[in-house]
Amino acid sequence: MDENLQRRLRDLGRAVFEAISESPDVNQALSQIRAHGYTLSMQLNCKKEPEASEADPEPKALPAADPVFRIDGQDLTFLRSIGIDPTRRMRRRR
Repeated sequence: MDENLQRRLRDLGRAVFEAISESPDVNQALSQIRAHGYTLSMQLNCKKEPEASEADPEPKALPAADPVFRIDGQDLTFLRSIGIDPTRRMRRRR
């Protein structure tokens, strides 16, 4: 693997770690894992996709995954502070 790609993977790993470390849920899960005597490590790796041949000129599309949508306590507090209560049932129109 060339040096430029290794640097990009390190940068990606650092960015992913920073993004997930800000989550209270992630911090709680990590604390529980450490409390049981385990350590967690993350490894990023990549491989080059084969070149498209004349027999298969278009790459296959990956199926779209449905995004996971979760509202935590902080989100709920914020939404309620601006007058939005996602837990309240909607009223029917007349």
